[in-house]
This record gives sequence, structure tokens and C-alpha cells, in this order.
Amino acid sequence: MHARTSDAYSWTQENGLQKGGFECQGAIAPSTKIKVPGGFVYDVVVIGGEMQGYHSVLLLEGRDKIGGRTFSVDSNGFKYEMGGTWVSHYQPHTFSELRRYNLDKDLVATRQPGYENDYYTLNLQGEPSRKLSHKEASQIFTEAWNKFINVDGHLCRKICPLPYQQLGNIMVDRQEVKKVDQLSSWDRYEEIKHKLSPEGSGMLLSQLLMISGGDLKNSSLWDMIRSQALGGHDISNFEDIFDEAVQTGLDYSFKAAVTSVSNSRQNGQQLVEVGTQDGRTFPARRVICTVPLNVLKHIKFSPPLSAKRREAVDQGHIYFMTKIHAEVKGSGLASWQGTAYPSPLLFGFGDGLTPQGNTHITAFGGDERPHFLPERDVDKICEALQALHPMDIQRLVFHNWNTDPFSQAGPCWWPPEFMSKYQDELQSRHGNVFFASADWADGWRAFIDGAIEQGRKNAQEVAVELRAMKHQQSVL
Repeated sequence: MHARTSDAYSWTQENGLQKGGFECQGAIAPSTKIKVPGGFVYDVVVIGGEMQGYHSVLLLEGRDKIGGRTFSVDSNGFKYEMGGTWVSHYQPHTFSELRRYNLDKDLVATRQPGYENDYYTLNLQGEPSRKLSHKEASQIFTEAWNKFINVDGHLCRKICPLPYQQLGNIMVDRQEVKKVDQLSSWDRYEEIKHKLSPEGSGMLLSQLLMISGGDLKNSSLWDMIRSQALGGHDISNFEDIFDEAVQTGLDYSFKAAVTSVSNSRQNGQQLVEVGTQDGRTFPARRVICTVPLNVLKHIKFSPPLSAKRREAVDQGHIYFMTKIHAEVKGSGLASWQGTAYPSPLLFGFGDGLTPQGNTHITAFGGDERPHFLPERDVDKICEALQALHPMDIQRLVFHNWNTDPFSQAGPCWWPPEFMSKYQDELQSRHGNVFFASADWADGWRAFIDGAIEQGRKNAQEVAVELRAMKHQQSVL
């Protein structure tokens, strides 16, 4: 049996809404393991992440579990993924880690073809509701998406040929990229909407809102282009990992929210001191901060962050999506998919069967914060699910990333111009503090792969510096 997390919500008609209490493979108990005396100088303190391979590393995490915005909970014998879920062979950092821990053959395909309602439903404002085949739905959406994304006449192969080097690469002038980066998804939609069928337009709008987690006017067109390029320009186990880190010298403290990061000196050494909400302080030679973009403003840095980084942090990103899991009676919807627009939940689909033989539905919505708060508005969740397709809801499971104090949004999606203005600054170090969040990854920003990319990059830089320091000390 795994430890339990205080995060995530469940709802049933019998028990109403309940928070936490789920078994969670990522939950850590006991929450603290520190083997050294107070005042010990760590090689590295990692804020909100995981690191290994040094003489002395301390992990500080505000939540009660490892993994940040990627975690699953177990309920009635079924695993519900609250954050990052799906992986692709286009994600090199993720797959190298899967292979490292012999997990690459443990992947699960959750879609179940061949069940009773094996079709796609379209419920679009102003259009008659109808059922269509998955193939036809895919053709309608793909045609609309290709018209939207084809900004260069080559499905982004010219404007973004190297998605891991979007700025300053050898094939596209930086100024050309900055020009496109000024555009919003709404700007592009306005350009091509006359070329779309009503159904194509509705499907495209619902997907754009769901993908970006914002509205179309504050959603970066370049982030859409980057996603297209990362996918090949075509739309067509935790425990072993954490245990390895602990075995190689990791100290950790969970439920330890960081409030300050400050320069300090001790015995002639230039150090960084990390302060937590409960009053503890931890000195280190280097700090790696994986705190999400929308949470950084709640940490006091001394000396202060640069004006440009503070500007980026104050603006933040715009991904305020909703993700809902529903267990519905019977297996009939296991093969179903559907779109509803406009709606608090824009897209839903059968995503596996529970041990009880019921269908697991996963549904997504865009930024509905002004009038929809899932943990407050369970009735609206149920109404939105019924608008996608009639279903007998037995259970709801979800986590609200937008009200989570340690994320304050979902995975990152940038507004127009954000990349060309701030990406370089967000990736830069601040003295002996390194920043390693998926929120400013070169490649799969907003994905597990982006978190691994930035973690590796910064870990390598820190490792080189620490080795040089220790070599110098041994010479002296």
C-alpha cells in the first residue's frame, strides 16, 4: 500500500465531494529524511524537483509527494492521472529515462476500440448535433488544423525546422521568428476562418482553447507552431527512480514550502541560503530551482531577480485548463469521443475500463475560471459531461491545478511575444541559483519531457562547477 496524498478531489452521489485521502505512488512517508546536523552546507539544494549523484543533495518540496505537476492517484483499483499522462516517441528525454529504468515496455494504450458507442459526437453551437465516425471526425479536424497552422506554406517546416532551437538557429533568422511570435492564435484564426467549414471551425476552436488553456487572444500562435514542429510537423515507475536518488545520498523534506533564496557567506564561502515557511534555513553551494513560472513571484530572492525576469514572472503564463476524470456505468462509452463547443468541458473520450467494468472518461476544458470552479461546481461538471454525451456518472476524480498553491495554473502555455522577450532570461542563472522548469524548456514545454530536458541541462552545469571547486580545494 502506498502513502496517501492530501491533493485531488473525488465525488460520488452517496458521499459528495471529498478532498485528498488517495493512495499515491509519489507520496513520500516519512516526509523528511535529513541525516546531517543543522547548518550543514549541501553541495546542492533542489527546490521542487529531484537530483542525484553528488556528495550531498537536499530536495525541498512544498507538496507531500514527488513529481510536481505529474502525479497519479489510486481509487477502487484504478489509476487516475492528474497531470502529465501521455508520452510519445517524439519525446527523447522521456524515452531515455523510460529505458534507463526498464519502463519503456510498460506503456499502456488506454483507448478501447470496438465497444458499443464506437463513434464521435459533435455538439456545436449553431449546428445540428450529430454522430460521425472517428475517421470522419479526424479528417474534419485535420483539414481545419492544417489550414490554421500552415503559416509558411510548408506546415511550419520553414519557419520552425529546428524546434529545440527556435531562436537564433542556423536556418531561420531570429527577427523572422520574433515577427511571428507577436501573433496570437486569434490573429491566425481571423486570417483563415473563411476557409473553414462550420464543423471544422467549431472543432478547431474547441481544440485551440483546450490546448492553450487560455483564450485565443492571449494564446501564442508560436506555441502552436512549436507543438506542430515537435510532433514531426504532422498532427496525423516512479519508485525505482526516487529510491535510486535516496540511495546515492539524497536528503529530502516534503511539506516544506520555500519562501526565500538569499546569498550568504560562511567561513569565507559564497553560499546560497534557502528558507522555508516553517522557519528552517538550508545553506548550499548551488541551488536548482524548478518552481513553476506562476509561483516564482511568491519566493523572495536576495539579491532580487533581474528586472526582465521579474517582468516575465509577473506576467506569467496563461494555461488555466480543466481536466476531469469520470467513471461512468458500463463499458458502452469505452470507444467514444466527442466535442462540445462552447462548453466548460470541450472534449471527452473513453480512456480505459475500471476493474468494475465501467468506462473511464477523461474530459478537458479551457479557461473557465470566472464562472466555473470544479471543486465548487460539481453540478456544472456533470452537466458539461452530459452535454458531450449522455452518461450515468458513478464517480468524479480531479485536481484543480489553477487553485493549487504550488502550480497556480496547469502546464505552461505562453502569450504572444513571450518567447522572444523572455525565454533566454528565464533559462539564465541568477548568481549561484539555476532555474530548471519545464515552463521554459527549449523543446516540449508543458510536458514531462521539457522538465527532464531542463533538469539535465542545469544538473550538468552544476556538476561541472562542483567538480571544479572540489578539484581546486584538493590542489590547495
